[in-house]
Amino acid sequence: MKISSLNQVPVGKPYQIVQIMAGMEARKKLLAMGIHIGDVISKISQSKWSPVLIQNLTTRSSKIAIGYGLARKIMVGDEQL
Repeated sequence: MKISSLNQVPVGKPYQIVQIMAGMEARKKLLAMGIHIGDVISKISQSKWSPVLIQNLTTRSSKIAIGYGLARKIMVGDEQL
């Protein structure tokens, strides 16, 4: 399994969150948004300076906007799901 940060992966494919490389406050923010290690997410859109839109496929959530800096700290695996 290849591991990359969320902002580096292409749009439209499902990825599993394998690690969150952030401090306690950022982890709390992600947990409050319903994003956990082990969840399968799909990146909907990304622009270099605007938020990254994702959808949590595990919980079937609506679209969630995450800042570019926070997206860099979410490590995902590209294993076929």
